[in-house]
Amino acid sequence: MTSSNDDSNDTIWVYGYHGTSRSRADKIIAEGFQPSTNGYDWLGTGVYFWQDAPNHALHWAQKMYRHEPAVIKSRLRLDKTCLDLLDMADFENPDFWMNSYNGFTAIYQRIGAVLPTQNPDIPGKRYLDCAFFDYVKVSLSKQRSIGAIRSAFVEGKRIFPDSAIFDKTHVQIAIANVNLIEYSCIHQI
Repeated sequence: MTSSNDDSNDTIWVYGYHGTSRSRADKIIAEGFQPSTNGYDWLGTGVYFWQDAPNHALHWAQKMYRHEPAVIKSRLRLDKTCLDLLDMADFENPDFWMNSYNGFTAIYQRIGAVLPTQNPDIPGKRYLDCAFFDYVKVSLSKQRSIGAIRSAFVEGKRIFPDSAIFDKTHVQIAIANVNLIEYSCIHQI
């Protein structure tokens, strides 16, 4: 669900689905979300949601929490603090991503550190992406605060030979500012 008639033209509202265990879901509903700080999260630090995709969240929860899967449904506010890779109209500089990557790698070179890598053997372990997006949040902080990042992810298998469509493609949102989570409830499975 998307709508642009709430708050301003710069705000859209979407439903996000967060897969977890039942015990964690109860705690989240009672106490609120805590952003994940795993070094391998795709979009950097944040609370992760599948946009408008409760079945993706359920599948993940069943895989991770076999005996007590749960899904939380949340209404998310994506305002001008959202770095939205689905609608990059606010980035007039066509070189933004490459310039950001060059700045990111320059820091690692300057301090003599090894650049993080993705782990091709373990799906979802995106160390490089995570470090890069956390860098982008910091590097943009003088210009604007980044409260959320939204992106599409192509995953799975082609739906038929040579198709450009993959069966597990989805939109994920990482909410860094938990104040952008309007409300949450346990989604009935």
